[in-house]
Amino acid sequence: MASPTPLSPSDIVAVAGRHPEPCLIIVPTATAAVRAAIEASGGSWLVDIGQHVAGVLHIDDTRIVLPPPAPASARPARRGRVPWGAFTLVRRMIQQPHATQRELAALAAVSQPRVSQVLSALADIDVVRRARNGWTLPNVDAAIDWWLASYPGPGGITTYWYGLSPVVEQAARIASLLAAAGVQPVAVSGDVAADLLAPWRVPARAVVYAADGVDLAEADFVPAGTEEATIELTVPQDPGLWPTAPQTRGNALPLADPLQILWDVTRAPGADSEEAAERVRQVLRRRHEQERAA
Repeated sequence: MASPTPLSPSDIVAVAGRHPEPCLIIVPTATAAVRAAIEASGGSWLVDIGQHVAGVLHIDDTRIVLPPPAPASARPARRGRVPWGAFTLVRRMIQQPHATQRELAALAAVSQPRVSQVLSALADIDVVRRARNGWTLPNVDAAIDWWLASYPGPGGITTYWYGLSPVVEQAARIASLLAAAGVQPVAVSGDVAADLLAPWRVPARAVVYAADGVDLAEADFVPAGTEEATIELTVPQDPGLWPTAPQTRGNALPLADPLQILWDVTRAPGADSEEAAERVRQVLRRRHEQERAA
């Protein structure tokens, strides 16, 4: 079967239920979770990427991989300073759909000349657009997509820990421990934060951002590898992931900026992480539309 739109893992389960024999599914894009669901059903998949087709074909007992084309240039990207101000600017524009250049400079904590430079670059690729009362996002989903594709991660130092109690309790205990040690700011992200924003699944890992690190062994956590960790503690470089004052109201825990939560959920372990991420995206979209209409 061919679908003109992307499918979700639940769509694949429904297709497999309707067809007793493994089938070939052709889609414009396919997430890792969708590809895994197709192969788990014994099916094959192809992604049409213009002049090239990539995918996996199962013919009898043979698995044939059709790789995507190699990039035109293998030259490594230039390393340089991460433009945190640009990423923070888009975060704040999702929260405040209409803002002047001066307001954006204050919200993103960057200079007005830098805001002007960033807005000009983002306007060239239609991520932002000049409006009658300042600047706005013509399409919030396109802005989120640009941010997720461009964001390099929070940087800084990360340690991984394992605890036995439910992950929500672990995150709350660590937030209290950091507060008692005078560490501020602190922000919770990942599964735990997503569960508070848009409940979908039982949290398997909490991401905790803190201005300084602490030894969690004193709180009965044990160091762990990246795969089995229940806590990911990061002292970040990115100054934009901390929430603004309006975002902190009414939350049981100090939550990270919602766009950061979305980014962390997209890389969280679990087959349904992409569906959980879609729930968080819906929250971002709804809040943006509510602010736009206000």
